[in-house]
Amino acid sequence: MKWALWGFCALIFALWASWAWAGRGLRPLDDIERARASGQFAALPGAKIHYRLTGPEGAPLIVMVHGYSTPGFIFEQNAEALRVAGFRVLQFDHLGRGWSDRPASRYDTDFYDWELVALLDALQIKEPAGFVGLSMGGPIVAEFAVRHPERVTRIFLLVPAGFDVTGAQGFQASLIRTPVIGDWLWRMVAMKSIAGDPQYDETGLAPEDRLQGDVREQMNYKGYGRALLSTFRHFPMHGREDTYAALSATGIAVSAVFGDADPTVLISSADKLKAAIPDAKVSILEGADHGLNYKRHRDVNPILTGWFELDGAGR
Repeated sequence: MKWALWGFCALIFALWASWAWAGRGLRPLDDIERARASGQFAALPGAKIHYRLTGPEGAPLIVMVHGYSTPGFIFEQNAEALRVAGFRVLQFDHLGRGWSDRPASRYDTDFYDWELVALLDALQIKEPAGFVGLSMGGPIVAEFAVRHPERVTRIFLLVPAGFDVTGAQGFQASLIRTPVIGDWLWRMVAMKSIAGDPQYDETGLAPEDRLQGDVREQMNYKGYGRALLSTFRHFPMHGREDTYAALSATGIAVSAVFGDADPTVLISSADKLKAAIPDAKVSILEGADHGLNYKRHRDVNPILTGWFELDGAGR
């Protein structure tokens, strides 16, 4: 029994030591580091959030809400198209991502709703706006519209999560949601998988079809992995039919684009979205994957800008 106890303690120490060693090179995201960022920072209660507000002054506003792991620059090609079409565009990095602070919070549905409300209030945006939700940004925008319909004109969803999402369920997902062992697996295994995500392999893509920023830079700072892990544990990426059905009940117009070669948000999600929001306009791009908003921006942007121009807001 004594040797078994010593063995157990040695195992725990080895796990802790390997976990600590794996995070040894992470730096704090302080004001010195943030000075390298383009854009501006808004002060939310307890945190600074990085944002860019561009386009013609006084033009109709489009708020772009990114997904799980890639910051707001994932929308660069789409934001440019919206600006050319006469819109003002708000891009931002979720707390825990990009150049935004990484508070030690519970990153759940209430958190992301609070974040979006706090950002709009900090920027004194009172008028209703159009919203774009990408991947995880889909259910964030849907929930925001259900809770605050008076702040939303219409919605455009790009490969929205909430239905059939790879990796959101199963034994491995359950392990990661388990305290202690899940934390170790996250840092030692999952974070390496995220850094090596095939989506970020841009071999063969023209420069204008690539991400307009280095997605791995944010991974050098403390708190990024913790924010992703908390989001994975507390923000449901599947089973959100009720959220989208509630969005449908608001009467807010919704359009969505899916890719039939998306390995993350499976194409079966398109039918489920249509079932939840019967009036939604759903488009499917043949051969497009999860990065279709920038890799296939020439196909996506006319649909995107046209959708908001239908509101009579484009100039």
